[in-house]
Amino acid sequence: MQQLNISFEVGLDRRYRDMRECFASCVYSKGLGRVAAAIDVAPSNLSAMLAGDRNLDSTLVEKYMAEFGDTTPAMYWAAKHLQCATTRQQAALAQLPSLVDQLNRLMAEAGKTP
Repeated sequence: MQQLNISFEVGLDRRYRDMRECFASCVYSKGLGRVAAAIDVAPSNLSAMLAGDRNLDSTLVEKYMAEFGDTTPAMYWAAKHLQCATTRQQAALAQLPSLVDQLNRLMAEAGKTP
């Protein structure tokens, strides 16, 4: 058995409400018409699927990832379902020092001292 190592983009699991929203973001960034043609779906049907009016078949997401080489939907699922709470907490704690530095800089620019 081979071990798979995945590096998660910080906050990817919190950026989107669900997979549909993640996939919609991917589709609209590439262009609805272009993606619809690539995955062999009418643009109006794809738009309805992304809006939640129709079922979004997971094979369409797979076709999208294969066609465009964009693994964001898979990474979203992995980040949402494969990370343990400890890993999420460690990632959040690791961001705190840079956020404190950024806040201190902004306060200094605003004329306020920490």
